[in-house]
Amino acid sequence: MIGKGIINMLSKVYVIVAIVLILIAGLSGYIIGQNTSSALVQTVTVEKTVVRTVTQQVTQQPTEQPQQTIPDKIVVGFTVGLTGPFALASTQGLWGIQAATKWVNDVYGGIKIGGKRVKIELKYYDDQSSKDLVPSLYERLITVDKVDFLLGPYSSPLVYVAAPVAEKYGKLMINWMGASDAIHEQGYRYVVAVLTLATEQMRTAVGMIKQLDPRAKLAIVFKEDEFNRFIGMGARKAAQELGLQVVFFKSYPIDIKDFTPIFTEMAATKPDVIIIGSHETDGILAAKQLSELNINAKMIIMTFVPGFLSFRQALGNLAEGFAGTQQWEPVASYKPEDAMKKGFEWFGPTGNEFLELYKSVAKPGEKPTEHAGAGAAAILVLAKAIEAAQSLDQRAVREALNRLNIMTFFGPFKIDPATGKQIAHEELVAQWQGGKYVVIWPPEVATSKPVYPIPTWDEKRQGKQAMPS
Repeated sequence: MIGKGIINMLSKVYVIVAIVLILIAGLSGYIIGQNTSSALVQTVTVEKTVVRTVTQQVTQQPTEQPQQTIPDKIVVGFTVGLTGPFALASTQGLWGIQAATKWVNDVYGGIKIGGKRVKIELKYYDDQSSKDLVPSLYERLITVDKVDFLLGPYSSPLVYVAAPVAEKYGKLMINWMGASDAIHEQGYRYVVAVLTLATEQMRTAVGMIKQLDPRAKLAIVFKEDEFNRFIGMGARKAAQELGLQVVFFKSYPIDIKDFTPIFTEMAATKPDVIIIGSHETDGILAAKQLSELNINAKMIIMTFVPGFLSFRQALGNLAEGFAGTQQWEPVASYKPEDAMKKGFEWFGPTGNEFLELYKSVAKPGEKPTEHAGAGAAAILVLAKAIEAAQSLDQRAVREALNRLNIMTFFGPFKIDPATGKQIAHEELVAQWQGGKYVVIWPPEVATSKPVYPIPTWDEKRQGKQAMPS
């Protein structure tokens, strides 16, 4: 009995001790666990702090960008019709481009990029006034010659086939004399115009007629090509908006050889004013045949054609009274003070400075036409945009063109960013008076008053000239 009691008591003691030991072990584990958890939390916190500190250091110290390699020259490529039907206008444009390049390189000292002055080099081919040759020549300029930027060729038909090539390679093209609105309605991102587009070119002239003769009846005849279709449509739209009656509206074939059927039909409507949308060769032919058919009007207004010396040479005194719409005329060059008055930044040579540069590159005795002025403006605008972008990157320079608000001797430059259309430049109207081609509209830049009505063909054959009263 005694032995059994002792055994039971010892068992109870062992149980109690075991329970106590278990409690002690659990308490110790809890304490150890707590310390371990704290240590882990602290470690994680430290690691996060370290990561955050490193990240802050990276953010605060931007990665160095590789410096842009500034070239020794900027090559501008284009084609010109040194031969073929567009040779007169194309050659004038080339001389203007060369004169402006001479100003940028020799007078201005080169385009300023990153503290360096970089000069322009020109690379061009004769496109023979053929739109069949233009695409392959522009492909060559881009892929073989590796030009930096492009100028368009002369004339809307040729620019129309050059633009897709520029767009294909993402190469910026300055359109200096492709006035068809359609060029800038194809969604091209890299084609930018410096000139007034075709639909607006007759607006100034039609506005002048409205003031001279509010009841004038208009006949509108135009060549069926990419440029002159818009000339015709634009003239009709302007006339309708101003309340002038259009009594005849007709196009003629590109390869026309005889205007007699069209002009005979037109004469039956007895227009007061005849408006003709043409290029050089067909424009001169139209003027000659109006004379031969003895079809008179109070005024005859053409596109730029009367501004050519060849027009005066072909017609002699019969050219008297003919008016033409012009993008620019030397006697009406814009000046730095004009830029200041109109809120534009001035860039480039003055009109007189440009004339001196033009003489140094042109054929002796040649008078610069609007084509020379537009070609020069293309180079000046491109140079200014490259400076503004501080880069030769095509997209950067295109975006810089969106922001430009400048004036050259050719006139103001500002574009619609979405289309590249020119929205600031204004057309002039000039007229042959007394053997001189003078600006007659708008009045603020005119050097003479309009002669209206002009002498008849018979009067001009007898030597009469168009002289303002």
